[in-house]
Amino acid sequence: MKKIACVFVVLMVVFSFSACSGGISGDEAKSHINGFLEKIEAEDYEAAEEFLHPERPGDLQEFFEALESEENVDFSSINIEKYTGFKSSMYDSSVGGSTYSLTMKIAASDKIIRMEIEIVKNDNGYGIYNLDIDFD
Repeated sequence: MKKIACVFVVLMVVFSFSACSGGISGDEAKSHINGFLEKIEAEDYEAAEEFLHPERPGDLQEFFEALESEENVDFSSINIEKYTGFKSSMYDSSVGGSTYSLTMKIAASDKIIRMEIEIVKNDNGYGIYNLDIDFD
């Protein structure tokens, strides 16, 4: 009986470590977001769209040009002022994979903007799944 219990415990430990290998690290998320924001600054929207998750494509040129027009903001110079929060999940059933959300305050055109970006890694790909921008 002790051998069976020991084998069971070993298997549980092995499976718990293997489940942790598929998450998104904070450094990985920040690097992905920085690459995305660099493309937005350069107005290279086609390249920026490659940072989006395959399940959530979008027309970034239309999106950012509308924001610039409606909010009188220029995204050609984006500075991350500070990271204000993060949320990480090794597995989220709503996306069928791991998630990492990063909330930050960015400066663009002398405006402070709250931005939250959620990155998803699942069987269908890796990339930005949600982008939320709030003007203070």
